[in-house]
Amino acid sequence: MFKEEDYAKIHLEVLSKIRPKTEERERLESEYTSIKEKISSILDKEGINAKIELCGSFSRDTWLSGNRDLDIFIKLPYGSLIEPDRIIKIVKKGIDLPWQKKHANHPYLFSKKDDFEIEIIPCYEIENGMRVRSPVDRSPLHKKFIVKNLPAGANDEVRLLKQFMRGVETYGAEIKVHGFSGYLVELLIIYNDGKFLEALKNIKNLPGKIVKFNNEEVCNNKKFENEPLIVLDPTDKYRNVASAVKQQALNEFIAAAENYLRNPSINYFFPKKIIMNASRIEEIRKSDLCIISMIHKKPAIVDDILWGQLRKFERSINNHLSSEGFRIIKINSIDIDEKIITTIVCEDQYVDKYQWNQGPPVDNPEQEKFLTKYLTNNSVIYGPTIIEDKWAVLIKREKISIENSILFAIEKNLISLPSHLQLKKKEMKFMNKEALLQTFPQNETVLRFIYKMMKGKPSYLE
Repeated sequence: MFKEEDYAKIHLEVLSKIRPKTEERERLESEYTSIKEKISSILDKEGINAKIELCGSFSRDTWLSGNRDLDIFIKLPYGSLIEPDRIIKIVKKGIDLPWQKKHANHPYLFSKKDDFEIEIIPCYEIENGMRVRSPVDRSPLHKKFIVKNLPAGANDEVRLLKQFMRGVETYGAEIKVHGFSGYLVELLIIYNDGKFLEALKNIKNLPGKIVKFNNEEVCNNKKFENEPLIVLDPTDKYRNVASAVKQQALNEFIAAAENYLRNPSINYFFPKKIIMNASRIEEIRKSDLCIISMIHKKPAIVDDILWGQLRKFERSINNHLSSEGFRIIKINSIDIDEKIITTIVCEDQYVDKYQWNQGPPVDNPEQEKFLTKYLTNNSVIYGPTIIEDKWAVLIKREKISIENSILFAIEKNLISLPSHLQLKKKEMKFMNKEALLQTFPQNETVLRFIYKMMKGKPSYLE
């Protein structure tokens, strides 16, 4: 069988699972019509001049079956004096649903109804090139561009790329993932002539290149420097649609794309579920790696703020432990049952009792302070000596565990405790892998998280 036939067979099978059914589409359309009428009535009663527009992947017909989201934008005139908070207040009062007011970069309403989600998003109406008044003003322009430029029949190609990215865990621009947004996926399909496979083949050529959709000159904007992927927003040449994509997520997607092109498998789209049986639990127990988890209470904050704070916390832990000589492999977190479990995988639970401390260059005036500090220090067992062009000493110290190192660093403010996480030293619980296995013996989510952290393999290689 030719590889082209392998691809086609897999893609048809994937599409049979992710292409929305007629009844699913009709139900969302009906719900949108109903909510739109209610919002329109509310705005009329309040004398508010605004347009109502459905945006998001459902409006562009690039949504996946089961992802039933209605992104309803209330577009105020550009010069309107009405604030988004007022729109939120009157809609929340006028439509009887369990609304939550959310606020990442911009306030909006969120609710769940049965098996679908609704977002009500106030914005200001703009045209291409106009300065935005709120971060979400571009969304209707994004919809307009995609609907106009996505080649006929390419909706399913977008779906394939979205599901592929879901499978290899690079889909989502939120801070937790730092991957590819739905809009970016749509742009990549347009850029690659409406073809999913072309997008996979071409992704390795895009880093270091500026992807654009218009013929206008690229603005000289230094904020694009050091961003691993640059895809200019066709509705705003000063904005990189791929700014959320971090190098790790890009590398993971490129690797998955290359492997899929060589050895196509449906596992890239739908990874085999890891069943935490006795054998895998025993793998965790017998692993030579050190696994330590910190368990703390989950604060009541929106996800983007939560994960921004968690990533900052993880980086601070990593920087401190690395400076102490611990060989860190990975740090990651999971939120479950109102708890946060931040887990560290490293080579050893203790640092060596010997440590090299590097000093200033031999021609630096600071060398005098370094020599004064260590010439009479009883912990020095070798040096001060010159290694290449810098002073250094080898010192002896007591063995330090990861747990004690972290607690000491928190006490001395060497590890940042982001304020929104509401972390308290006395409330943090440390668990090694044996304690984790005993505490969560039946929790598939936690056990799978620990197992994947320990193994480190991409899911498609399982």
